[in-house]
Amino acid sequence: MTSFNFSRHFLPEQGIWLFHMQTAKFKTNSLKCILPLQLDFEKASANALLPFVLYRGSEDLPQSIKLIRKLEDLFGTDLSVDVRKRGEWQLIDFSLETVNSDFLPNNKDILPEAIKILSGILFKPLLQNGGFQRNYVDGEKRTLEEEIINLKNNKMEYALERCYQEMCQGEPFSVFRYGSPEKIRELTPEGLYEHYKRVRQEAPILVFFVGDLPLDTVKKWLLEFFPSREKIYEIRQNGLKISPRPEKVVVEKDSISQGKLNIGFRTGINRSDPDFPALLVANGLLGSFPHSRLFRTVREEYGLAYYIFSRIESTKGLLTISAGIDADQFEETIDIIEKEWNNIIQGKINEQEVEFTKKGLCSQLKISEDSAFDLMGIELINALNSFGQSREEIMGKIKEVNPADVARVLSRVKRDTIYFLEPDEEEN
Repeated sequence: MTSFNFSRHFLPEQGIWLFHMQTAKFKTNSLKCILPLQLDFEKASANALLPFVLYRGSEDLPQSIKLIRKLEDLFGTDLSVDVRKRGEWQLIDFSLETVNSDFLPNNKDILPEAIKILSGILFKPLLQNGGFQRNYVDGEKRTLEEEIINLKNNKMEYALERCYQEMCQGEPFSVFRYGSPEKIRELTPEGLYEHYKRVRQEAPILVFFVGDLPLDTVKKWLLEFFPSREKIYEIRQNGLKISPRPEKVVVEKDSISQGKLNIGFRTGINRSDPDFPALLVANGLLGSFPHSRLFRTVREEYGLAYYIFSRIESTKGLLTISAGIDADQFEETIDIIEKEWNNIIQGKINEQEVEFTKKGLCSQLKISEDSAFDLMGIELINALNSFGQSREEIMGKIKEVNPADVARVLSRVKRDTIYFLEPDEEEN
């Protein structure tokens, strides 16, 4: 039986945490390089712009077309960049995937060359007059600013983001993963390069590997191609907050036909908390499956919602309920949600719905075994949460959760903010 657990190793000279999983399940070798940076309003835009500018060209591959051709020569090796947010971490993400040598002519091993390319992009950027290439910076600034502005076109995600901003006002989590258009416009090629020099020297580097190669081989290539660094910051998790303030209700208008309701809760629970598996079951019972309470009552029984679901942000310790409703059903929808919430806290839960939820959660975790990057994503969240509980540990503990655990853990959760994006009748 294959074990889908990572071993963890620290490479002190490079300041790299290496998470290694050797498995023959996949026909590819997959590697993810993450730089976790503390979310900060002043620095978020520079952090977000940085990987996209680095990806445009390095000393060895100064143009995007040369990088694309080089990757094609390596049997279609895939290299991508992204910026994400987990809790109060802004994550610069470089993902690399190569074909396993067993499936190549003469068993050619192309991963070392791919890691060398990745290292070049990270540590040997293309420079011009003491800064990054101006045309690269200007082009990526325009693209990133458009991404932020276009968020408003996705009303569901925009409403959730606004709920988070209102709920966590004054906290780093309120910062959008790409920063702000105003801060992006202020960035210069020279200023961005000065920021890059601090990041490359100080940021922790998390490298995740999944493939059919032993630890010593992967470690050898990282030691060969990644430079040494003098100063390395540790991963420090910010404390979780249960807000003592009164609940906040925020209503905004937009030119939409359907209202977007988001209710934000503070759980005070992250992945390292012993109650985390019970919280997963509580959230599943509440609103993340077709058999969940909110779907069955708010949508099917009362016909109030076009969609309704709940989700957990486990690193920050938040739970949100999202629903698409008509504006005149705002209060009724909240009343029914509150009623179902209280029913669960009062123990009005049957064993069958808890078992359905537990099976659904375990099935989701099992499905992650079919994707190397899904496995890495789960381990990444674990690393950001003080190496709390592994995927297999959580799966085992989910099976032990009972209705009393669900009621108890949900009673810990506190409602914080109600955000409603309602149709602007005048505009419509």
